[in-house]
Amino acid sequence: MFDFLKKKPEIVPVSELIVETPRNFINSIGMEFLYIDGGEFTMGRNPQYGEGGEVESPPHTVKLKGFWISKFPVTQEQYFKLTRVNPSYFKNDKVEEESSRQHPVEQVSWFDAKAYVELINRYEGKTHFYALPSEAQWEYVAKAGGNTRFTFGDSEAQLDEYAVYEYSTNAKTAVVGEKLPNRLGIYDLLGNVWEWCEDDFFANYMGAPLDGSPRIGGAEAESFKVRRGGSYKTSYMCLRSSFRGYSRPDYASNETGLRLVINGNPFQ
Repeated sequence: MFDFLKKKPEIVPVSELIVETPRNFINSIGMEFLYIDGGEFTMGRNPQYGEGGEVESPPHTVKLKGFWISKFPVTQEQYFKLTRVNPSYFKNDKVEEESSRQHPVEQVSWFDAKAYVELINRYEGKTHFYALPSEAQWEYVAKAGGNTRFTFGDSEAQLDEYAVYEYSTNAKTAVVGEKLPNRLGIYDLLGNVWEWCEDDFFANYMGAPLDGSPRIGGAEAESFKVRRGGSYKTSYMCLRSSFRGYSRPDYASNETGLRLVINGNPFQ
C-alpha cells in the first residue's frame, strides 16, 4: 500500500536534457536582436503582382541558415555611443535628449556603416560577428515566411500602421518602434530610413548566391551598394518586400541608415 510513494523519481542524464537557446539577445550597448530560423524562400518579384521588372528577376529559391537581426534600425544613441559622433540631420543639439536619441541614425554612407560594424565588433571583442545583412537575409525577414507584396500582406491600405513613409509622416524620421512590427517581430522594415546591405548591386539576379550570402565583386559588379526598405519620404512602391534600391557607397543622406545582423551564436 502506498508503494508509489517510495518510488524514486527517474533521473534524466544532463546529456539528454534539451536546452533551447533564447531567441532574444541584448548586447552591451542595448541593441535588441531576434533569432530568425533558417529556411527556404522565393527571392525576387512575385509575377502575380506585375511589379518589379528585370531588376527583381528572376525569382529564385534561396536557402539560408539561421541568423540574428536587430529588432530596430541603429539609433542615433547607439551610433553615438561608439563613434562619439551623430551625423544625423534630424537631431537636437544634444544626442542625449529623448526626442532625438531614439530616432534612426542617418546621413550614414555604406563606408560609414561598415566602419560602425568594425567598431562594434572590436568593442565587444568579436571578429566578423556583427555585419550588415545580406540582401537575401533582409528580404527573407521582410517576407516573413510568405511572398506578399509587403511584410504584412498585399494591401497598401494597411501601410500607415506599419510604415513611416510619405503619407504617414511630416517629412522627417520617427522614433523607432512607433509602427507595428512584422510577423517575426521586426520593426521599421518599411520606411523611416533605407537600410544598407552588404551586397554590390547587380542589374538582376542571374548568378546570385543561393545560400543567402552577400553577392560581392566579380566581372559584372557595379560600383553601387544595395539599400532596402524605403524611407520617410518614399512612395509605397519602394516599400514592397522585393523592391531594390541602390546608391554609391560614399552616398549619405538623411534617408539612409543601417540595421545589423549577427552571424553566430551570441551566447557562446
